[in-house]
Amino acid sequence: MCDVGLPCDYDPCSCPKPPPVPGRKFTTLLLHCWQREYDKRPYKNFQFRRLDFEERMNRKYHCLRDFRVIVRYLTECHKMHSVSISSIVISNWETRIMREFVRALRKVMQIELKLMKLPYEFFVMMRLSASVWKVTHLSLEGTPLSDLDVSMLREFLLASETLLSLNVNHCGLTQYNFCLIADGVYKSKTVNCLNASRLLGLQLSLDTEKMVSIIGSLLMQNGLVELTMQQCEFSAQDMEVIGEYLGSKQSVLRKLNLASNHIAADGALYLMRNLAHGVRLEHLDISCNSIGTHGGEWIAKYLSSCRLLQHLYINYNEIGAEAINLILLTLKKPCKMKRLNIYGNHFDARTAMILRRLLDSEVVLHEEIDVSYTFDEDLNDYRVVPWR
Repeated sequence: MCDVGLPCDYDPCSCPKPPPVPGRKFTTLLLHCWQREYDKRPYKNFQFRRLDFEERMNRKYHCLRDFRVIVRYLTECHKMHSVSISSIVISNWETRIMREFVRALRKVMQIELKLMKLPYEFFVMMRLSASVWKVTHLSLEGTPLSDLDVSMLREFLLASETLLSLNVNHCGLTQYNFCLIADGVYKSKTVNCLNASRLLGLQLSLDTEKMVSIIGSLLMQNGLVELTMQQCEFSAQDMEVIGEYLGSKQSVLRKLNLASNHIAADGALYLMRNLAHGVRLEHLDISCNSIGTHGGEWIAKYLSSCRLLQHLYINYNEIGAEAINLILLTLKKPCKMKRLNIYGNHFDARTAMILRRLLDSEVVLHEEIDVSYTFDEDLNDYRVVPWR
């Protein structure tokens, strides 16, 4: 009804729709302009995100026509240091374009092909070009890999003489084809960093004992410097093998990320007890592992003996305030910790007082811990708050 009480004839559905905005033409000149927004002279870092492209161009991405423009741009720029491409499909309909794309990546040192859909022919061409590729960091995060793709990727690892880091995180690797990746890393002459998070068990549950046995052999023989195995369903017993390696004098591992597994309190004990005798590890991430208060007490007991540990992440582990207080009390001046993340656990007023003393006396700096303190007028006391 209108304000005057008469029937209103307005029908919003009858309004004419605005004409659609036509999509823009995609050219290499646009790529040059976009690169100026995220890079500095001399332009050596290329980025392409499909979502950003479709938002700017007001149309869908075309897997042949638009990809041809990207390849032409990469071919013209001979001194690229890194290439990051996300969420596009590379079609095998025109192998010539794919061959030019592989040739354009020959001198690129850091390659990230994230959330892509790559045909098997791409991995074959990559293997054939392994001797001339200068890549040191290869990331295929979120890109589905079939058994044939994994097999050809293994051949590339064996043939490459420059690759240092491999990221196959969330690539659909299973407990069956992961062995091929591990074998390629084991026999590689140069690879020392591996990210193989989110392993799948397919029809069967994931055999973590077998996976840890493979990882243990890989650590003992290959000499990995960094290892990331998140969301792999590892249990406390599985940590005994990894902990044994951490405590050996032959260990060269500097960064270990085991977040989002199920290692519990006993797993924390195996890791920290052996880490106290280790001589290399500097970075340990065991967030989201449900280690509980008992696991926090093990961390507090052995933390002061971990001489080289500089980064410790124990977020969201259901650690009680008593154990958190013990961990904070182990920090002395001069503090060797460069980063300590404890947010997501339980705190009390005593935690806030200990944290206040550590921060005010500069035993720990604000940039070295992810929590801080504030005075709560309702509680009439200090409490812990997140620090971002």
